[in-house]
Amino acid sequence: MSTEINIKDKIKRNSSMFVNFVKSAVTASPKVQNNFLDVSAKVAETVLKIVKDADLVVDLNYKGKEFWSENRCKTACFVDGGVDKTSIISSAPLSIRAGSYVVKPDAISKREYFEESMVFLGDLYDPKNELYDFIDDDFEEDQMLNKKKDGARIIFEAATIVKHILLNKKFDYCFLHGPIEGTVMPFSVPGFPTFTKFAIENMFPFAVNKKTDVAARHFINVYLEALNYIKKGKFPIYGIVETSNSAPYVKNLLYNYKSQGKISDKDYNNFIKIIKKYKITDSHLLEIILSSGQALKPIEIKKQIQGFTVTTGSSWEDKMESFPKVFIGYIKTTDNNSPIRIESLNNSKNLIKDYEYILGTSRLLPNYGFPVGLNVVDKFAKIPNWMSKASRKYYATHLLRQAVKNKDQNTISLAVKILSKKARSWRNRPIGGITK
Repeated sequence: MSTEINIKDKIKRNSSMFVNFVKSAVTASPKVQNNFLDVSAKVAETVLKIVKDADLVVDLNYKGKEFWSENRCKTACFVDGGVDKTSIISSAPLSIRAGSYVVKPDAISKREYFEESMVFLGDLYDPKNELYDFIDDDFEEDQMLNKKKDGARIIFEAATIVKHILLNKKFDYCFLHGPIEGTVMPFSVPGFPTFTKFAIENMFPFAVNKKTDVAARHFINVYLEALNYIKKGKFPIYGIVETSNSAPYVKNLLYNYKSQGKISDKDYNNFIKIIKKYKITDSHLLEIILSSGQALKPIEIKKQIQGFTVTTGSSWEDKMESFPKVFIGYIKTTDNNSPIRIESLNNSKNLIKDYEYILGTSRLLPNYGFPVGLNVVDKFAKIPNWMSKASRKYYATHLLRQAVKNKDQNTISLAVKILSKKARSWRNRPIGGITK
């Protein structure tokens, strides 16, 4: 009983689970509101018993200045990608880049540096294949556009890590801002275009001498190839997620215990229903279970699930089965931050040291609980507005030249509109009730 009371107090006191619930309490039914504390405490209590029984909790040792004196010789690389946010006029984002921020604390001449690892301007996706088709519905077109941008960012980040491996970079650690393996289901929808052959050959040099037909250039095939290459990397590579919007760790933990007969099918199904109903995530639960400086050992999780909103019998189902499993763990860096998710394609040989390094990079700034290097590279990789506008004008000019050359009146008209379009300003807006 005391454990349940303690968990309820934690939820009330400092848990983002409670804050998140309060924000959506207006739309929640009275029954859901009244039951929130009871059901969330019950789930947390069960998960706490399981992690203790499985010996998954680890106490990390971080001593500030002393820690960095011992780890000053280690070189860390932080990777992130950025996509042009402006609307596009072709089958691909106009501009995209992935950057790397490399730091070695004890270096004399080059302690830290930025590197534009992958840069692309133009057609990333191929409009000339049977998998690409225009969508009549505007909403679906917008959804497809978002998927193209997400796919472009994910593949460029993966290509950046592959590039570092190909160049035999001597990193002690490589950290990606985001999951090490993204869910590929959104890119399996009919009509999602393939990459151009030019883009594939520039992103992945090892693919130059391989078959690069239409199917081989689809996102799922290319991404699988990249992940298999990353899995062979000689230095530790981790994907770090700041906020978990789902509960893969807790769900898999419960499933493993159900498979071992330690919890009944009925209890397992009830817990899963509660997690879905109350939108309880890993971050919410683990925030009230873990203390600052504690971590959960990784468990192996299958991210790509067959038959999940994918046409049965499609070729992508077989490919999803081929994707590597991911090792997922968590670290609670400070009392005031939710635990961060740590992903890897390989089970770490030096788990405690690796997690302590991640904890150390997350405590470099006060009131901050995420690796500061990833915050730095995030700002570096983002494409600023001036660059977006420049790339858009460059592309429109190129489009106009091609249209004039081919004498295509409609394309000429479109390009002229884009080039001559001006942003609205306060000076050219109508003044209500005043005549000049």
